[in-house]
Amino acid sequence: MAGAEINDGVVQDANERGEKLLPGDFLLWIEREHAEEGPGVSEELFRAYEEALSAQRASFEPGELRSSLEETLVDSESWVDDDAVYALGNGRISTFPAAWHDRLRDSGDLREYVAVIEDATIDDEIATGGRGPGVPEGLLLDAASVIGGIDREVAKERLERHRDDGALIQDADQHPDARVYLGEEVRDMRDPWLE
Repeated sequence: MAGAEINDGVVQDANERGEKLLPGDFLLWIEREHAEEGPGVSEELFRAYEEALSAQRASFEPGELRSSLEETLVDSESWVDDDAVYALGNGRISTFPAAWHDRLRDSGDLREYVAVIEDATIDDEIATGGRGPGVPEGLLLDAASVIGGIDREVAKERLERHRDDGALIQDADQHPDARVYLGEEVRDMRDPWLE
């Protein structure tokens, strides 16, 4: 991709991961750190990042990560699982499905993110949090960053504010992926007999 401004931080982080680098993580980092017009990342930009990584690591071949992504690439507009990578059309790929991009791209409200993600994943097992209500914090922050273009630290501050005002509730937050719930959802879960 001629003239693409590569974020050196993404390439550096990927290089430091060495052989432990997962293609989905690489895509997520590019989506978070290299905003393009439209949802997801163009395959052309992904290739440009692979080439930049190859220039830093002699043992790495361009196309290696892309071919690994092919194994998890799905053509689904809705959530499949947290290992999937989504084809968005027009040669674009994302770590999140098109339906989430469509519903959330203009939203900065984390409560809306929780509602949409929870609705899409409630019956599925999310590797970072198991089954059940709520959204793992990492998934929520990544979605807000990638889809909404919200800086991850800003999203974390918004989460804290919503926790303070009771709009969002979080499981024991010392867990790195504690689940986040809508405040009204938790009130509905309480047994009225305990009131």
